[in-house]
Amino acid sequence: MEMNTEALKFILGMKIRQTRHNNELSLKQLSKTSGLSLSYISEIEKGKKYPKPEMLFKLAKALNTTYDELVSLKFENDGNPVTAILNSPFLNELPLKEFGISMTEIFELANNTPTKASAFIQTLLEIGRNYDLQVEHFLLASLRSYQKMHLNYFPELEKLAAKFLKEKLKTQTLTPSFLEQLLLNEYDILVTYQDLSTEKELQSLRSIWIQGKHQKVIINKKLNASQKTFELAKEVFYRIKNIKVRPESSTWMKVETFEQVYNNFEASYFAGALLLPEKSLIKHIAQFLKLKKWQSEKLESIIESYPTTPEMFLYRLSQLIPHHFQLPQMHYMRIHNTPGDDHFFLTKELNTTDVFVPRGIGPHEHHCRRWASIHLLKKLSKKQKKGKSPKILISAQRSKFDEDSGVFFNIAIARPMSINENKNSGMTLGFKINKNFKDKTRFWNDPIIPEVQVNETCERCPLTDKQCSERSAKANIYNQQLEIKNKESKLQDFINSQLK
Repeated sequence: MEMNTEALKFILGMKIRQTRHNNELSLKQLSKTSGLSLSYISEIEKGKKYPKPEMLFKLAKALNTTYDELVSLKFENDGNPVTAILNSPFLNELPLKEFGISMTEIFELANNTPTKASAFIQTLLEIGRNYDLQVEHFLLASLRSYQKMHLNYFPELEKLAAKFLKEKLKTQTLTPSFLEQLLLNEYDILVTYQDLSTEKELQSLRSIWIQGKHQKVIINKKLNASQKTFELAKEVFYRIKNIKVRPESSTWMKVETFEQVYNNFEASYFAGALLLPEKSLIKHIAQFLKLKKWQSEKLESIIESYPTTPEMFLYRLSQLIPHHFQLPQMHYMRIHNTPGDDHFFLTKELNTTDVFVPRGIGPHEHHCRRWASIHLLKKLSKKQKKGKSPKILISAQRSKFDEDSGVFFNIAIARPMSINENKNSGMTLGFKINKNFKDKTRFWNDPIIPEVQVNETCERCPLTDKQCSERSAKANIYNQQLEIKNKESKLQDFINSQLK
C-alpha cells in the first residue's frame, strides 16, 4: 500500500501508544525513560509528528522494542482494524480522497473506537468479497448518486452546448465531417475511421483516443452517422474544457479515478445536448404529451427528426423531463439481448425513485419478463427470425410493482444494435403517475395502453405461475422473505398472547 506522510505519522503514533500500554507505562514514565518531553511524545502518539531516527531509537529502547518494530506497518493483533485496512486490496484501492476522505481519518476511526471500527471495516471487506464489489463499480455507483442528486440535469452543460451550436454551427449542420474539420483545424487532432471488427476484443468499441506525437481519434467504421457525431462531439468537449484525465476508449477498459468517470459523463452529456438541443426537444415533447391518445408513430417521427439513435433520444428525455416538467420520480433502464436467447442483461440504469432497484439484484436472477421493453425485444427477435428486421419498435405500458408503490408510465423502445449485429437493445423510461403527471400527459390513461404488474426479477415476484405465464424461474427469494415475515408475525402474536 502506498502510504502518505500523514498516514505514516498516525500509524507510528498508534504503534507507540499500543506498545506503551502493553508495557503498562504512562506518558510521564516514558518521557522520563526516553529523555523526550511528555508533550513531544503526546504529539507523536496523536499522529501529529514523526520523529527523527535518533529519537525513534530512544523511544524503542525505552519501550523495550526495536526500531524496526516501531516503524513497520505490521500490528501484533491481526484483528486490529488498521491491520485489516493495510492488508485489504479492496479498501486500499478505493479512491477515498476523491470524495474528501483521507486515509488518516479512517485510521482515526479505527483508533478511537477500535471494536466498532473493526466490525465496520470487516463488514466492508465481506461485502467486497461476497458481492465482487470492485473499484470501478464503486466509482460508477458514485456517479449515479451524483446524477440522482441533480435529477440528471446539468444547466451549465446545457448552456455550453447551446453556446457551441450558436457560435460554431450558425448555418451549418452538425455532422461528423463538420466536427472532423473543427478538431483538425482548431486542435490539430486527426480523425480516422477503421474497421475494429477484425480484432474481437476491440469490435465493440466506438472510438479510441491515441495520445502520441500526433494526436488522433479512431472511430469505428460500423457506427452510424449519429453515433459518429456523438463520439466526435465528446472529443470536442475535452478540447473546449482542456480535459486531460479521460478514458482511452468509448467502452471502459479500466476505471481508475472518479475524475475520469465524471469527465466522461460530462463529455457524453454535452454530446447528447448537441445532438438533441434542449429548447427544440422540450417543445417537441410538450406537443407530444398533449396528444389525447398514445401514438407510437408520432414519437417515432420525433426521434427521426433528430440526428440521434433511439437510445440517445430516450436517455436525453431522462435528463430533461424531470427538470422541465417537474417529474422527479423517474427510472431509465437499458437491456441487451441476443436474438433467440432468453437471457437479458442490464447494461445501463438510472433510478430516482424509491421503488425499483435493478442494480440490487443478484447476477444469476432473471429480469421480469413482463416489462414492455422485454416484450419488444422478444417481438423483435421473432421478426428477425422470419427475415424481417424493423429499425425500431415502440410501445407504452403502465407498470405496477405493488399496492404501496403506485403506478409508473413506461415508454419502451427496442432496436437492433449497429456495431454488434447479433445483439438487440431495449430501453425503458418510466415516470410515476401522480397528479402532476396526469396534468402534463393527456394520454396517460389511454385504454390501448396495458397496465401490468411487474417486478425486478422472477425470483422476487409474488405472482403465481397461473398469474404469470412469462415466469422464467421460481420465486425463491420472495418465498424466503415471506417465510421470515410469517415467522416474525407468529412470534409477535405469541409474545402478545403471553402478555395478556
